[in-house]
Amino acid sequence: MPPLRILESPQLREPTLVAAFAGWSDAGAAATAAATYLAERWRADRLAEIDAEEFYDFTQLRPTVRYVEGERRQTEWPQNNFYYHQTPDRDLIVLAGIEPHLHWKAYVAAVMEVIDRFQVSLVVSLGALFVDFPHTRPVRVTGAAPTPEMAERAHLISRGSGRYEGPTGISGVLSTTLRERDVALASLWANVPHYVNATPNPSAALGLLRSLSGLLAIDIPLGRMIRAAAAFDAQLNEATSKNSEVLEYVRALEERVDSEATGEEPRSELPATESIVKDIEEFLRRRPRGEP
Repeated sequence: MPPLRILESPQLREPTLVAAFAGWSDAGAAATAAATYLAERWRADRLAEIDAEEFYDFTQLRPTVRYVEGERRQTEWPQNNFYYHQTPDRDLIVLAGIEPHLHWKAYVAAVMEVIDRFQVSLVVSLGALFVDFPHTRPVRVTGAAPTPEMAERAHLISRGSGRYEGPTGISGVLSTTLRERDVALASLWANVPHYVNATPNPSAALGLLRSLSGLLAIDIPLGRMIRAAAAFDAQLNEATSKNSEVLEYVRALEERVDSEATGEEPRSELPATESIVKDIEEFLRRRPRGEP
């Protein structure tokens, strides 16, 4: 049986595909949180799904079971779902996926089948990476866009030469395939403070959503995510204020980031972070968990 199953065949107008994959390129689950938020906030309909059987080692990513209506037990497998949402100005497809363990070429072929079938005109890849960046500064989003105007609207910051060589994730493999097929591509990467290893990270997800809204010139209702991010940031500020070592480290990061913005050299070296990360992880582990 083919891994891709088309569930609906709406008439879409050269839609934009927004894709996020849990795993290697999803620090703090920020990218997948953003994609899931879009599908839920727009009440988007499911368009297609990729069956998990061919692509995952279920001893690493185990299915879960739950009771439906308190009686019937149901097995839930890893999900790779496509959703669609139509606006007067732009049609969109959202892929909330998981980086596969196996058969990456077949997985990318399944994604490309959706792109070809619905004549996708632009793919926006969402990702997140851990970096030396303070949580007290606005979330930095790096990446690339098809035009300078789109990059400016998204407030993208270009980092380095853009000629990275080395290990990559499924988003990198998909991007290479898209370029070979001359499909327009944009990439948005939230820069997540490496000492904040909490999942999900609504502040980073909010940064991606704001950048996406600017990139595509669309309105995304962000109220729920704004509230979740504010609560999350308040908890982080509480954690740092109660630990002098953490506070010192955050201030050193602030100095470094501010120096980069002005072209100056930072005055101090960053202290060791192992105990800092553990302190913040322990604090956030005790926090109440809420949904955006």
